[in-house]
Amino acid sequence: MTEQILTYIPVILQTILFLVMLGMGLTLTAKDFKRVGTAPKAIFIGLFNQIVMVPIIAFTIISIIPMQPMIAMGLMVVASCPGGAVSNLFSHLAKGDTALSISLTAITSLVTIVTIPFIINFSLDTILGAASKNIQLPIGPTILNIFKLTALPVLIGMYINNKFPDFSEKSKPVISWGSGIVIVLALVLMVMKLEEIGDSWFFIKASFLGVILLNIITLSVGFFSAKALKVSTKQAATIAIETGMQNNVLGMTIALSAGLLNEPKMAATAGVYGVVMCIIAVGVIFFFKKIINKQNELTS
Repeated sequence: MTEQILTYIPVILQTILFLVMLGMGLTLTAKDFKRVGTAPKAIFIGLFNQIVMVPIIAFTIISIIPMQPMIAMGLMVVASCPGGAVSNLFSHLAKGDTALSISLTAITSLVTIVTIPFIINFSLDTILGAASKNIQLPIGPTILNIFKLTALPVLIGMYINNKFPDFSEKSKPVISWGSGIVIVLALVLMVMKLEEIGDSWFFIKASFLGVILLNIITLSVGFFSAKALKVSTKQAATIAIETGMQNNVLGMTIALSAGLLNEPKMAATAGVYGVVMCIIAVGVIFFFKKIINKQNELTS
């Protein structure tokens, strides 16, 4: 039974990712994309951080911290992914700008369909050198595969939301917490896969420092860059969460899928990132909630 599960882990992860993105689509409307025009500064900061700053920060970390090539590549895979599927829930719990969070997650999920293969292929050439010739992401097929796993279910969810708004509204609490539960399931599957190829504790130790640095630095850059450009504290908190919490399930799927990287060792970093992200999120939610409440008291 266990061997059968291990065999189908890449397919199970793809199914989990599809369902999480479908759930996100059920919370979206066309207005969320129109927010680019109504809150352009916050959207631009969030997009720039996500698309440009996060990969740069990750690349800087692997240039400074000694890491095994496959583990380092795993960090770049995570950094190339859009905001985490549970970032909207985290923003809501932190009393951030949930509408902005939803818009940023949706827009970055679409933009990164194109940017992911370029960032990963550049990283493969730089980190693995000649060995990267055996591991490449074909641009066209990769864009199509990521579209099918992310944008397509979001579009289906949006269509359902448009046609059956009452159903979508009643589903929102289930979607928010359900996304967290299925991500935990994905992490369990990831540990099982790591045990199949070696010692999971070894992979955790090998990637932990890089993962925690990426998480903390990107959260800080997200918040302070937003504050420097004079957006509200609520929006800055949201931008920090969107910048610092990546879609690790997408990262694991890209690393494990036969049609993409098919490298379980790269997926290890994404798995560890998911655990660290959720632990740090507890402190992040408490911190932002406290400063936002304090600011609300001063302005009321």
